[in-house]
Amino acid sequence: MKAQYQTFIGSNVQNNPESNTFANVVALKGLCERDTIRHLQAVIHDYYPQVMGLSALDLSSGQGVAAMTLAELGFNVAAFDMNRESIAILQRIAWQQDLNIYFGMGGILQIEKLQKRFDLIHESDCLVKIPHAHERKAFLAAVRNTLVSGGKFVISTSVLTENYDVTDTFESIRMGEDHIVWRQTPDAEAPGVVQDDGKNWVAQKRLSTPAEIKLEMMNAGFEVLEEQLTVHPGNNPGTLRMVLASTSQC
Repeated sequence: MKAQYQTFIGSNVQNNPESNTFANVVALKGLCERDTIRHLQAVIHDYYPQVMGLSALDLSSGQGVAAMTLAELGFNVAAFDMNRESIAILQRIAWQQDLNIYFGMGGILQIEKLQKRFDLIHESDCLVKIPHAHERKAFLAAVRNTLVSGGKFVISTSVLTENYDVTDTFESIRMGEDHIVWRQTPDAEAPGVVQDDGKNWVAQKRLSTPAEIKLEMMNAGFEVLEEQLTVHPGNNPGTLRMVLASTSQC
C-alpha cells in the first residue's frame, strides 16, 4: 500500500508484540521525553487493564514519541499534528514495525473534525500554547466531546512555579497579570498583534499555576483523578501531569 498523506494514513495491521521502545525513542530524538513515556506507561497500567481494540489520540504529536508509546502498548493511535514533516520518522517506524498509527493533519483547535471518539486523549504542552480564555474553553469542550464514555484525558503541561521567572530570559518577553506571555515582534501586521509603548506584541502562550490549571479543568467539566507536579532546577517552568475524566462519565 503506497503511503499518501490524506486526512489519515494508517498501517491497518496488527501490533508487533516485540517492543522496540528505546531504539524508537532514539530514532525519534525523544530521549528528553522519557518522563512522558513513563507517565503514559503508568497510566495505562493503572486505568486500562485491557487495551485490545481501544483507540488513543495524541494531540500536537510532534516527533511522535507519545504516539509510538501508545501504539506499542496496544492502542490504535491517531497522531494529530499541523506539521507533516514532524512525524515523518514516526510514519516510517509505524510501517516497518506494523504499529497501528494513523496520521492526521490539523491544529489542536480542530480536533472535532476527526469525527471520531477515543478511549484516551493525550496532550503535551498543547494547552500552554492556547493563550486566550475563550479558545481554551473551546479546546477543552472539544476534548470532552471527543472522549468516549469512561475515556481519560492525559495531560502534561508547563506551569508557573515560584522559582520560574519567564521575563528573566529575554528582554523581548513579558507576562501580563493574566499569565499570558507576550513576545515582541517587528511585524505590526501580525495576527493578534497589540501595540503598547510604541512596540508590537503578540500573545505567545499562557503559563498558569498548578492550582489554576486544576480549577480550569474542573470548570470545564473534568474530574482530576491523578496529578503530579515536577519542579525543575534553575529558571525553568514546572511540569504538571494529570489524568482526567469527564464528570458526566465518572
